[in-house]
Amino acid sequence: MQNEKHILNSAINKPKTFYTIGIGLTLLFGLGHIAYAFVEYEMLDEQALWFFSGALAVLFNAGLNLLYFYECSRLNFMVAMSANFALLVFSLLLVFVIQETQTFGFAVVVIYTTVLCYIHNGYAVLIK
Repeated sequence: MQNEKHILNSAINKPKTFYTIGIGLTLLFGLGHIAYAFVEYEMLDEQALWFFSGALAVLFNAGLNLLYFYECSRLNFMVAMSANFALLVFSLLLVFVIQETQTFGFAVVVIYTTVLCYIHNGYAVLIK
């Protein structure tokens, strides 16, 4: 009985670890976006504020994923998936508009995090 519980816990921990990596990468992109805003723009104008607000949106998305990671409720799942899906659509559109390596990398991270958020929901249901 104890071995079965240990195996079950190890199987559940892998998606949680992968989801944590996705959230961390999203945070990294958000913080990098903020740092690059100070490098790219010398003065605070409208374009700089829009660029900075994009970073805030990414950070808030990571925050919603962290909230769902630690508190697996149905409402948190719906909010996190809605935010992930909105960011996913935006990042895929961004890849077509700005065809650069960092936008492609960001889209991959958003896809990864969205898929793992969905998978995490299945494991959260198993635990309850």
